[in-house]
Amino acid sequence: MATIVEPVGDRKASERKFYSRMALFLVAVVFIGFAPSFYLKGIVPPYPRPNPTLPPTVMFHGLMFTLWMALLVLQTQLIATRRTETHMKLGKATMLVAIALVPIMYVTAVWAVARHSHPPFTDDLNWTAIPLAVIPAFAFLVYQAWRRRRQAQWHKRLMLSATIIFAAGPGFSRIPLAPPTFWAFTIQLLAGTLLLFLPLFIWDRRTQGKVHPATWTGYAVATAAAVIPLALIYTNSWAGIAAKLPGVGA
Repeated sequence: MATIVEPVGDRKASERKFYSRMALFLVAVVFIGFAPSFYLKGIVPPYPRPNPTLPPTVMFHGLMFTLWMALLVLQTQLIATRRTETHMKLGKATMLVAIALVPIMYVTAVWAVARHSHPPFTDDLNWTAIPLAVIPAFAFLVYQAWRRRRQAQWHKRLMLSATIIFAAGPGFSRIPLAPPTFWAFTIQLLAGTLLLFLPLFIWDRRTQGKVHPATWTGYAVATAAAVIPLALIYTNSWAGIAAKLPGVGA
């Protein structure tokens, strides 16, 4: 597919619009996924899966998670309005939020064992493989994005990919689009990952004639973060390891 040739100014404007809209799209996915269990808990009917109470730790996790999504929107808007210097300064604070999210995600994942928030096709311990797999994937992509912060095309794709991992697993997979069975969940999780990356694939092909290496990197990491824990759940081989993790069931 040939790259579409357009004036540099128009191309940059189109790029700013694309990333701004992607940020808003991911926010919408996360909001829909977490509406019954967090954002609109007690207001809208719960999805047909466990919907336990929200202890302070989970509330804090949700607020930090929301802060990350808000920062994504804000950062893309700063670029869209050409406030690059402010974007770069806020980027340092964004990295601090990313660092803080790592232990918060871990604690929330292992403490979920006591909350019995797993879906019906698995058990509490095996289910921790899903949220725990997000942590190294997210950390790797954010770290790579920070290393390549001077390479705009790499940086923005890696940051978007890190957020897609949040949206695809925790967000999109909660939407009741399929029966609560292992294979239905597997299809939804993998399809959701592809669906959320699809606009980026199309954008790359349209503007560059090929998929950018950063996009492939993000998609490969996100897919691995889904496939590996799914395999561990299917083989029932994670529960024994999870039982020995610090903080499990606390």
